[in-house]
Amino acid sequence: MYSLSISTSGKYISVALFSDKLISSSSVLAENGNTNLLMNSIDELTLKSNIKKSDINVIYLDTGPGFYTSLRIGLAVSQGICATLGIPLISVNGLDALAFAAHTGHRKICSIIDIKRDEYAFCTYKPVPGGVVRESEPEVLNENTLKQKLNEDNEKKLIVGDWNELNEKIIGDSSYLKFGSPEYVSAEHIYNVGKEIYKNSDFPNFNEVRISYMREPDISFSNKSLESEINFHD
Repeated sequence: MYSLSISTSGKYISVALFSDKLISSSSVLAENGNTNLLMNSIDELTLKSNIKKSDINVIYLDTGPGFYTSLRIGLAVSQGICATLGIPLISVNGLDALAFAAHTGHRKICSIIDIKRDEYAFCTYKPVPGGVVRESEPEVLNENTLKQKLNEDNEKKLIVGDWNELNEKIIGDSSYLKFGSPEYVSAEHIYNVGKEIYKNSDFPNFNEVRISYMREPDISFSNKSLESEINFHD
């Protein structure tokens, strides 16, 4: 069984192919998203791995939060492929994927994702054996409220995600805060959470999957601007 994992929520277009383990992956800097770049990355991975596209059985998709246009591109391409091949599309929250990738420690985990306009998606997690559980619901914070969240108590915290985007005034010099990896959502992180969702058979039809942007986009546009024929044949 072959799986394709995709993340386009931030500055990187990240794709990965899996069987029981990772076969091949690619991450390309593309801050504003690009449909052709995503399709080319998928083509290169399948060609390099000598895998027929028709052999892909499931797609795991980062559905946000993140950059609106980039998320729309990832969703449109993934839904097109799923429609072509008749395979399921598994939606994974990027905040959850970041926390799960960092769950080996004992600190509270704070996942941060830049959603532009000096706003950040934020969620906290408690490490448990084999994974993490949410301690809070995802929320949108500006720089001031994010600083308050990070420094509201003396509990030791591990900060993962887009913390490199934060200025020193927000980070401060607290000895209770530790900044670590991962620093962005990758296709591998999405796969590790998505495969458990797939095992539990708890997912909607591919055309019912929606992105989790968490705030209104900077501009409004018709969905037709992202519609095009997805040629996904060997």
